[in-house]
Amino acid sequence: MPERHAPVASRRKLGIMLRQLRESNDLTGEEVAKHLRIRSPKVYRVEGGKVVPTHPELTMLMDLYQVSGEHRDVLLQLAEEARRKGWYESYESVLPPKFETYVGLESDATSLRAYEHNLVHGLLQTREYAHAVLTAGNPAEHPDDIELLVELRMRRQELLTREHDPLHFWVVMEENVLHRPVGGRKVLAEQLDHLLKTAAELPHVTIQIIPTSVGAHAGLAGSFSILEFEPSAPEVVYVDSHGGNLTLEKTRDLRHCKLLYNNLLADALPKKESVQLIKSAREDLREP
Repeated sequence: MPERHAPVASRRKLGIMLRQLRESNDLTGEEVAKHLRIRSPKVYRVEGGKVVPTHPELTMLMDLYQVSGEHRDVLLQLAEEARRKGWYESYESVLPPKFETYVGLESDATSLRAYEHNLVHGLLQTREYAHAVLTAGNPAEHPDDIELLVELRMRRQELLTREHDPLHFWVVMEENVLHRPVGGRKVLAEQLDHLLKTAAELPHVTIQIIPTSVGAHAGLAGSFSILEFEPSAPEVVYVDSHGGNLTLEKTRDLRHCKLLYNNLLADALPKKESVQLIKSAREDLREP
């Protein structure tokens, strides 16, 4: 089971808190770097969640910012969590560039809103469907590496079924996803059955479908996800593409993607009607 607080997320939280402390003390990154006798880029890399400060560096930062008591314990705990290895690091040899960051953030998210325009979302794929997708998308990879990628995808799905605080997941997908025979008719039929079972049994998962009849809409530029965390951590937008994976945290980017998602919801069928459309697609696959 993926841990509730992944190292990537702990690094991010630690960086956010240290930046807030620096700003509340009216200090620049250059002034802090001079005090720690390090180069200023490292201060900003720490605050950006890219690296973890050493224990002596963190102690000096807390002294400089006059942090004491429980607040000090929280920072030390976050630093300890940030230095641990995440469960996903055992798949490091096959992880796409920057995808480790996404998986770590996903593990720590409280909710995820996603839009998929070509395929069933990875958190809802069956093993056979995922194998077909990953094989087609990674033609140069060794079969053993494909199996590792499939296993990683299956482990990520445990976020939806964990006993405590399962991930709240809301996904909007295109109707064409229900008809693309990924892996063949049998695999697609089993995939649609899985979607119907998930929609019926997991109340924290919402699946909505945009009918092909809608035509042009806000999601034609591609898939994206909006991850929400505990109140102390800002939201993150994740964009996955062959040209590179992006995590966006600027207020402008968040506002834009939220607007896109709201427009997609307006174009999508309501939950019950979406389930009926999935059932209809499944009926079309039944043997005569």
